[in-house]
Amino acid sequence: MQAKPVQIAVIVIGLLIGAVGIFLAVSKNSGPDLADKMIFADVKTGDLYAVSIKGRSVTIPYRHPETNERTLLPVTFNDDNEQWELKSRYLSALESIDGLHSSVDAGSGKLTIDADAKPKTID
Repeated sequence: MQAKPVQIAVIVIGLLIGAVGIFLAVSKNSGPDLADKMIFADVKTGDLYAVSIKGRSVTIPYRHPETNERTLLPVTFNDDNEQWELKSRYLSALESIDGLHSSVDAGSGKLTIDADAKPKTID
């Protein structure tokens, strides 16, 4: 029994689709792009720090590189009002940090940091 041209065409198309599927699966990115740094603010001084989190986890509040106190909390820049803000989920962490929090409004999480402030990079 010989294969008909239609049967050969179906087999060839199936093999091509399978080969393309394997190629796309192998060449695809290995997963979603994850952040490799976080921006922290010292709630006592208002200094900004970019902390590398690539391949590791961090404890929040994060330790200040000079004072070794846990005074650094994650912040984001709000483009709408052009202001640095404490991430809302970390507002309650202010209670665990001793001393004055002169650079942050405890109610709103807004920081008194210049909008164009550049974070210092630490590892």
